[in-house]
Amino acid sequence: MQISEAQHKTAGELVELIAARLGSGRAVHPHTAIASSARLAGSLLLRSFNLNIHDVTPGTVVLSNEANEQGPQLVNIFGSLLQHFGVQFDPAKLGGDHKRGEDPELTTLQSLSLLQDEAMEIARKNAVPLKEAAHAAAMATAFIAKECTKDVGAETAFNIAVHGFIEGSKTSPPHPASPSVSGEKKPWYKLW
Repeated sequence: MQISEAQHKTAGELVELIAARLGSGRAVHPHTAIASSARLAGSLLLRSFNLNIHDVTPGTVVLSNEANEQGPQLVNIFGSLLQHFGVQFDPAKLGGDHKRGEDPELTTLQSLSLLQDEAMEIARKNAVPLKEAAHAAAMATAFIAKECTKDVGAETAFNIAVHGFIEGSKTSPPHPASPSVSGEKKPWYKLW
């Protein structure tokens, strides 16, 4: 899989976004940071499917063949980058019933509400389509996980991320904020 320069830039900006929104002085709760970044990746992937989810209540489970088929790409990108970063883990402790450590401090919807609008703006600004933005977010998740492995362990970080990818790709996201063209509110009597 080829990763473009725009995706690299997007991944870096997503790491900065997550650190700014979830941290205080760049200190973040590791479980929350990994889960939030992975959920964002999954949610961007879900949005790339162009499913009709606009009327679906945020937080509702959305099952799709696309998520089943394309979701593993996020895990592959994440795992490949962890290996590239030199993170060692015991494959026997991955997935299944193995612990993910502490619960994240934010729910899936809280994570997405905090990050999605700015993340989508980063993708637009860098001219990265949603699927490629999802891959960039998986890259960002790998970087965050690498930084957090000393606190949570490599296997726990991996398990948190995989669960987050699934949550994000199978949960109806919060509705995006309505962008205002001029930044000003229109008077109630103006229709356009």
